[in-house]
Amino acid sequence: MIFQFSLTPQGTPLYIEPGLGENLKMKIVRYALLAVVVAFVAWWIYAAPPSYIHIGPKLELGAVSPAVKAVTSKEDVIRTSVQNMAPSLPGYDEVILFEDKGIAYATSVDGWIWQIDLGTGTASQFVDVPLMAAGAQLAPDNDNLVYFCASYLYGASYPKGERVGLYQLALDTKEITPLVLEMPNVDGLGGAPKVYAAGTGPALAHPVKGDDTSRAFAFCNDLAVSRDGKRIYFTEPFSYANASMGGGGTYREAVSMGQNGLVWRYDLPTNTVSLVAQNFTFPDGILVEDREDGAEQSLLVAETIKFQIQRMFLAGARAGQSEIVQQNLPAMPDGMDRDANGTIWIGMIKQRSSAVDWIHAHPWVKPLLLRLPDTMMPVSTETSYMALSQDGATPLFYSLHDGSVLSEMSVVIPGRDRLFLATVGHEAHGLYSVPYPKGLQPAAE
Repeated sequence: MIFQFSLTPQGTPLYIEPGLGENLKMKIVRYALLAVVVAFVAWWIYAAPPSYIHIGPKLELGAVSPAVKAVTSKEDVIRTSVQNMAPSLPGYDEVILFEDKGIAYATSVDGWIWQIDLGTGTASQFVDVPLMAAGAQLAPDNDNLVYFCASYLYGASYPKGERVGLYQLALDTKEITPLVLEMPNVDGLGGAPKVYAAGTGPALAHPVKGDDTSRAFAFCNDLAVSRDGKRIYFTEPFSYANASMGGGGTYREAVSMGQNGLVWRYDLPTNTVSLVAQNFTFPDGILVEDREDGAEQSLLVAETIKFQIQRMFLAGARAGQSEIVQQNLPAMPDGMDRDANGTIWIGMIKQRSSAVDWIHAHPWVKPLLLRLPDTMMPVSTETSYMALSQDGATPLFYSLHDGSVLSEMSVVIPGRDRLFLATVGHEAHGLYSVPYPKGLQPAAE
């Protein structure tokens, strides 16, 4: 028991009741607890995500399908069979192959498009592009033109004035031309998913200069070009301010599972951009599906953070509808590409986990997670790739990689004899490739 004394003016000790020490301790404890509560409330308010981050509905992911398990390789193909050339090449998101000429071009994380000599295995910077080039594709009607997306990479800095957009590169002159920098404003964002039949979505003419009703392009992720080269379809995973690729740039969207994604079409002959779909969840990789007459029938679009692939109908009896082609995938589908046989190859950038499944099934925990730095979240180094049938319905091959060579794979680019692997990992250097799985190599032309 603690006794407290003080002195009177005459110096005589003054007795104070025993027990006041315990009261003082209780007061200190109460004030400390109050301070903790106040600090927590202040942090909760200060760390709150911006108002445009909306938590999506509960998502209960099912088990990986038996069809995927049946074609899963017992071998970690990347670890056992990868080849690497051009070690000076930084991480990259896409590769454009000119195998007949012995060269390739890669869209790198350093803001350059690099040229690779496939014969000597060397690489050099080819052209400095706005921001970072991501999805890229050769024009089907002109092998001198490359169309590419350009967006911010999380944590990188860029010269003032460079803008997110859809661009065209002339390989012979290295001239870069912006095609789309502005988008029409769209109502009803964040609501129910919606697909527009071809030519019926909100549109904007002259999307480089825009007008007082338009807004700046926020995030150009991936693209696909129509067979006749006259239309470019591209994805915008979300359109709010300061959007960027990778890391903290996509963390909030991956956790919140918001329905903020948009799919667009740019018509080269009319210089017009128009909306194809809205309110999907992080649309990323994209492929065009044609009718027998060559016109676009539908699009295959990866909803990356939902572990699924959508088909969006543009024409025909089901125009304006969508359907899920693959769901409950074992990893996040990113970029998609076709080989000469029409087989679809997909880079699966990050694996599912029991923790991810639990978080999406219990969205009440997301307000807390959205206040934490992305660096506090455990991230697997495993990555993988997959092959699907031409219509996307049937899994043909799946291989899981333990991360010892690549920690993330964004796209698989089918070559004549090998599959080239795109990786945006900053630790990766060189052009990576693996052999085709037995029975899936395209027939020689």
